[in-house]
Order: sequence, then C-alpha cells, then structure tokens
Amino acid sequence: MPPLTFTDSTFAANSLRMFKLALPITIGQLAIVGMSVTDIIIAGRLSTNDLAAVTLGSTVFNLSIMLVLGIILGNGPIIGQLFSAGKTDALRGQFQNCLWLCLPLGLLCSIFIGVGIVLLPQLDSPAEITGIATRYLLPMIGSAFLLPYIMAFRTTFESMGQARTAMVFNVAGFVINIPLDYALVMGDWGLPALGGAGCGWATFCISFLIVAGETLYARRASTLQAYQLLGSRQPINIQQLKETLRIGLPIGGAILAEGGFFLLIPLLVAHLGAVTVSGHSVAISFDWMMFMVPMGISQAISILVAHEMGLQRPQQAQRICATGLGLTSVIALCQGAFVLLFREQIAALFSPDIAVQELAATLLVYAAIFRVFDAINIGGNGALRGYKDTHITLVLACIGYWLVGFPLAYSLALSDFWGPALGVEGFWVGIVIALILTASLTSTRVYFTARKAVLRSYSA
Repeated sequence: MPPLTFTDSTFAANSLRMFKLALPITIGQLAIVGMSVTDIIIAGRLSTNDLAAVTLGSTVFNLSIMLVLGIILGNGPIIGQLFSAGKTDALRGQFQNCLWLCLPLGLLCSIFIGVGIVLLPQLDSPAEITGIATRYLLPMIGSAFLLPYIMAFRTTFESMGQARTAMVFNVAGFVINIPLDYALVMGDWGLPALGGAGCGWATFCISFLIVAGETLYARRASTLQAYQLLGSRQPINIQQLKETLRIGLPIGGAILAEGGFFLLIPLLVAHLGAVTVSGHSVAISFDWMMFMVPMGISQAISILVAHEMGLQRPQQAQRICATGLGLTSVIALCQGAFVLLFREQIAALFSPDIAVQELAATLLVYAAIFRVFDAINIGGNGALRGYKDTHITLVLACIGYWLVGFPLAYSLALSDFWGPALGVEGFWVGIVIALILTASLTSTRVYFTARKAVLRSYSA
C-alpha cells in the first residue's frame, strides 16, 4: 500500500482524508473501551459490590499499563514517517525492534499489577470488594504482558494506512467478549460463576486471541508481503530502541500524568462507599467512550502529520493540525450536548441502583462541560506526536494535572480548605479546571511547533 499522499489541501479535503482514517481507528478504540464498559455493566447487574470491585481492579490495571502503552505509541510516528518515505527495510527493522522492546515492557506491566494486588488491602475499602478486585487482577497479569504487543501491531498497521485491520481485530474481540464475560461472571454454558473476577479471565482470553490473530495476519496478509514485517529477521538495533524510547517515554509519562489523575479518584474515594465508587465509575466509563471519538481523530492527526513531514511538506502538516483541532472541538460540543440531555437515561443503563444513578447523572454534567477541552488537548497531543515533539507533552501534563489540578481537586473534595468538603464532586470540579489549563497550553504549543516547521522549510 503506497503512502497516503494528497494534493488538495482545502479544509473539506483534509476533513474527508482525516475522517477516512479516523473512522476505523475510532471504531477499534470504541471496541476496546466497549470491553471495559461490558465489564462494568455485567458486574453492575450482578451487584454493586462487584461493580465497585471491578472498578478498583481496572483502576489498578490501567495505572499499571499507561506508561508502557505510551512508550509503544512512540512507534507510530516513526513507522509513519518511514512508510511515507518508502524506507521498507528501515520500517521492518523498526517494527521488529519494537516487538523486542515489548518483552521487557510486558514483564514490567505484569510486575506493576502484582504490586497493585499487594497494595489493594491498604485502600481501606470493604474486605469483600478488595477480595473480588484481587481475584479480578490475577488473570490481568497475563493481559498486561500481552498489551504492549497488541499496541505494537496496532500502531504499525495504522501508521501504514491499514487502520481497518486493527479495527477488525478489536471489534472481533469486543463481540466475543460479551458472551464470554457474561458466562464467566454469571456462570452459564457450563462455565463457573466467578463473579466480577470473571471479567478479568475474559479479558485475558481475548487479549491472547488478538495477539495470535495479528501475528498470523502480519505473516500471511498479501497487502504486507512487500514489507515482510515478521520475515527476514532483523538484528536488535540499539539506536532504533533508543529512538522509540526517546519519543515514547514522554508520551507514556504524559498519559500516566493525565490518566493517573483520573484513575486515582476511585482509590481516594474508596472509603466513601460502594455507591460513590460505582457512581464515579459509571460517569467516567461513559465519558471514556465519548473520549474515543476525539482520540480517533487525534491518532489520525498524528499519522497524517507524520506522513506529511516524511514527505517534507510542513505547510500541509500545519493545515492538517488546524483541521483536526477544529473537528475535535465541533464533535466534542455535540457530545457534551448529548450527555446533558440524556444523562439520567445513560446512568440507568449502567446500574439498577437508584443512588448510583443519581450520583452518576450529577457527575455527567461535569463530563459534558470538560468534553470540549479534553478533545482539544488530545487532538493537540496527536499533532505533537506527528512532529515527534513529545517531551513537552509530559511537561504540560504535569503542570495542568498535578501542579494545579490535583491539589485543587483534592482540597475541594476531601478537605475544608475552601469550605465544606464536596466529596467526589470536588474531584470533578478539579478535572474541569485542569483540562481548561492543559488544553490552552497544548494548543499554544501546537501552533508554535507547526509554525517552526514551516519556517524551517523556507530557510532550507
């Protein structure tokens, strides 16, 4: 498949180009999130305690993998620029070295999960919830080891213009996960009733199947034969490993800074009870689904900017950035309006518990408010990845989420510094403020990075 090159640089043409790439990426990511949402819905139908336990377990899991998955995202812009420049041998070497890097990174993720299991009893949550969460996390040790490989295949396929391939594997995993989840949680079709822990075993099975399928596809697909991704074994190249780490580590750090800010909330409010944890889980799970749409566009921005920079066309890369950020903003405004209008119905889909529904509906108001700022921020991060300007994303995330956002959110939620403690709502107020600040800083950086690339081309 040749690089995705276009001569028409109008807003409409760039929008169409972006949608064609972003649609399968978004569907694939929604399928991944759909597996987590399936866990939440099925566990919630079983009991509020199972819902709270799966929420805590998935929080530990996500915190454990964020840094590593961000590192593997660094593979994307490298593959994208090599692909558009037609450097087949270098592309093959980059992909195979990324797979070598996945081995220690997968082991690191598994170790992090083990540490999380040891620390869970320290959260002061009810013993029953802690026990279910621990049983949920045990099979997730295997899933954590496999996830870097899934990301390596996915970023490579997407950056080579084969986003539909990654989408098909993710959608297949989502479809298979639904009955498997139900059977393992509820005990059906001869399988044991494992409760919330069954969600973890279903995820491990699906992760294994996806890795196996993607490996087979990389070896046999006719569209990839010219690249021989897994043939003609390449030696380990320290420089390629260093380049992946140079780009990926700041991405991973930024994802951990942002995701850690969100994911620490259920841990910090665990002592407030199952209703609080579950209500927060419902709201953040649905917002996470909404987030996947601008995230898909962000990935498309990253890939297209990388392609244009590989072709030495920084002016077109700049236009793609402007188009992408505009699209994410418009889509996020529509999402926010939808959430405001249907927040009560959304909450009812996740849990039959009236108290959980009421809290979730309240928190979804905050989700609607910050949706546009979150979209601008993630779109800007995608643009910066395409330029390989990733170190700044870590700096901006630390400033927005931890220097400003977390102290403010914590003091609003769990202290009387500003007045009576707001509980979990205080954290959501802090999220809104952190995202407004971070989105402003990120969009400013995109403007100057894109402008600098254009000016450099004029002076060359």
